[in-house]
Order: sequence, then structure tokens, then C-alpha cells
Amino acid sequence: MTHWFYLALDIGTFLCPLCLSFDSNVAYRKSWISAFLASLIIAVPFLIWDVIFTENGFWGFNPEFISGIYIFNLPLEEVLFFILIPFACTFIYEVCKHFFRNWNVSALNRIFFLFIPLYALTLVLIDDYGYYTLSVVISSSLVLFWLLSNPTYRFAPLAFIISIIPFLIVNGALTGSFTDEPVVWYSEAQKISYRIFTIPMEDILYSFTMVVGNIIVFEKLKAKIKI
Repeated sequence: MTHWFYLALDIGTFLCPLCLSFDSNVAYRKSWISAFLASLIIAVPFLIWDVIFTENGFWGFNPEFISGIYIFNLPLEEVLFFILIPFACTFIYEVCKHFFRNWNVSALNRIFFLFIPLYALTLVLIDDYGYYTLSVVISSSLVLFWLLSNPTYRFAPLAFIISIIPFLIVNGALTGSFTDEPVVWYSEAQKISYRIFTIPMEDILYSFTMVVGNIIVFEKLKAKIKI
């Protein structure tokens, strides 16, 4: 059964927003097409990133926890991750837009916009860093710059902050919080040595790039796709 562990994480994460999509308030089902297309689009650069880093041994996958099916030399579960996880995080974003629509999030956003570069700076100062560290610092900086120049996505920071809770659970499961060995291992030479529980500190910025990057694409698609 352990061979289905990663796949089960993917499916479990996907089923939660899928089942809640029929709520009459948020009505996420009406945005499925935009959400899935956004996930597919954002998956492309992340899969290229993943293939390059996997082939160079920057990270890898424990065969004990995957099905053994590969696409682009990546486990099927890893490919699905970049489609199903953004779909789930976009649901969180849509929930924030509805239930917090009357909130003034300006102060929160200013703090958040300061936190991301400070966090990135901390990564490169507290320890010897590698290519993974540099790649997430650069990618998150690009996404942050886009957010700062586009007020349309004012609920994106709040959505990302809320997504940290499932992030800690899912990423913790992938990095060995609940298993004897990690599902995904990282080369210590390509990252700093500090972790959040079992999670590399770089993964926060990696998640920010993926989640918020997906939200940006989702909003652009949603503006064009009217159902």
C-alpha cells in the first residue's frame, strides 16, 4: 500500500475542494475550466524545473512511496501534483474572495510584501546555499513584483497564508514527517541545512511561486472565459 502513498496525497488534496465546489456561495464549480487550464499552464514551467533538478540529482523520489509510473522521467504522482495542488489552492483563493470580500487587506498585504523579500534574504544569509535556494529566491521575486504592480490580486496573499496549513501537512508528509523515510529527498548541497519540521525552508518560496503564479493565470483566464 505504501506505493500509493504519494498518489493518495494528491487525490485527497484534490477531493476536498472538488466536493466543496458545489457550495452555493463560492460556487467554485463555475470556475473549473479556468482553474484546470491555469493549473495546466502553470504546470509547464514547474515540470521543466522539476525535470532539470531531478536529472541533476538536486532532489529525487523514494520508489517505496510511488506507483512506478513515469511521465517525462518524473513519477506520475509528481506530475499530478502540479495540476491538482494548484486547483485546490485556487479554491482557497476563491473562498477568500467571497468570505473576506468586505475586509480591508491593505495592511496585511503590506506586511506580506515585506515578509517575502526578508524571508528570501534570510535564506541566502543564514547558511551556505545552492541552486535550489537561488531558484526559489529568483522565481518568488518575479511573482512578488507582478503582485506589487497589479492590485487585482489583493486576496492572493491571504489565500497563500491560509494555504500554509495544508502545505505543512502535505509537504510534511512528502518530506518524512509521518514516514520513516521521505517520499521526496533533497540534495543538501543545493539548499540550506535548516528546515521547518522536515520541510526545506526553500519550499515556502517554492509554494508561493506556484500558488500565487497559478492565481495570476487563473484570474486572467477567468476574465476571458465567461460561463
